[in-house]
Amino acid sequence: MLIYRTPAQVIAHDGLRLVLVRGVPSPWSQAAKTILEIKQLDYVAAPLDIGGANAEIVAWSGQNSGPVLAWRDGPPLNRWLDILLLAERLAPTPALLPADPLQRALAIGLGHEILGEGGIAWNRRLQMFSMAAQAGAAARMAPLIDKYGFDADDAAAAGSRIAAALRGLTVQLRAQQARGVPYFVGDALSCVDIYWTSIMNMMLPLPAAQCPIRESSRPALTASDPQVVAALDPILVEHRDRIFAAHFRDPVEF
Repeated sequence: MLIYRTPAQVIAHDGLRLVLVRGVPSPWSQAAKTILEIKQLDYVAAPLDIGGANAEIVAWSGQNSGPVLAWRDGPPLNRWLDILLLAERLAPTPALLPADPLQRALAIGLGHEILGEGGIAWNRRLQMFSMAAQAGAAARMAPLIDKYGFDADDAAAAGSRIAAALRGLTVQLRAQQARGVPYFVGDALSCVDIYWTSIMNMMLPLPAAQCPIRESSRPALTASDPQVVAALDPILVEHRDRIFAAHFRDPVEF
């Protein structure tokens, strides 16, 4: 069970510390937490209130976003790849990056397509900002828009970019399954499977029993762009369901 400590308690802790976005199933936070748990790394967690000032966390980490991961006296890390590489260093087994250098590069590349700047999560967030503006709720989203930025041209292109990434992921997963491997990369579970399962709650959230978000938030988190809906192949949904059942906390905690 996820137990949040205060930011001050977590900052003062001498082990592994994790700041998680509270209140929404942030794919970046869910992926970071799940990676640590798969590797059986003990950590203490503090909440980051989305849209809040989070003054203690900002003063410590320089970031008003989550996740943030820090080990002992090392620097607080907030980028998805830095977090993954620290977890791999602290617990090499089970590895979530393939040992083969080309497969490792593929895993990192697909991770970027899912969680990196310009990737699926990034573009889904732009779509949500655009939807909020169209619904007259831009003021409520203003703190997040100020934090992450919003460009109308980028938002207009978001659907086609997401769809292209989804089609690429479908091709990759079909190729893997054709050779008898039920994972995105290599021959075993990797970070890509974790990232994909996490991002799906920004496109097709799990049912309420597994992902207890506010029902008023479900429409915004459910992709409605025809390009995205058409590209969300059933094989991708089936993969999410299987990886979630095998490797994630049920229900999702945030």
